[in-house]
Amino acid sequence: MDEYLELISLNVWHVVASIANLLILTLILKKFLFKPVQKILAARQDQVDELYDAAEKTKASAEEDKKLYTAKIAGAVEEAESILRSATQRADRQSDEIIADAHRRAAETMKRAEEDIELAKKKAMDDLKNEISDISVQIAEGVVGRELNGDDHRDLIDSFIDKL
Repeated sequence: MDEYLELISLNVWHVVASIANLLILTLILKKFLFKPVQKILAARQDQVDELYDAAEKTKASAEEDKKLYTAKIAGAVEEAESILRSATQRADRQSDEIIADAHRRAAETMKRAEEDIELAKKKAMDDLKNEISDISVQIAEGVVGRELNGDDHRDLIDSFIDKL
């Protein structure tokens, strides 16, 4: 039974040596393994944080670009509407000018036509007077039997025609 007791018994020096070995092993692992792993994890965490910061900056930049783009589009639409209004007003003015010019030309043409008609009337009246005076001179010559002074006779006929 002593044999069994030796197996079950506790040797204090073994326990102290085991605890000392455990402490030394823990210190060595902490020094050579735990701290480098912590540094690697911290470096990775810094990289992830930098990636998130870059993503946030990119997102903010994209939002700002979107606002700028929207403002430019609104400005372009407003400018297009302004150009369209200006072109419409210009076209209306040109249309009014063309119509006024056409009315003016038509009035001038009508005035010239009326003047031409009046001149044609006067010429026709003068021609008619000359023919009538010639005919009356011929009739008077035939009746009187002698030749009368043509100018005197024409004046006489003209005054008679004017009275009619």
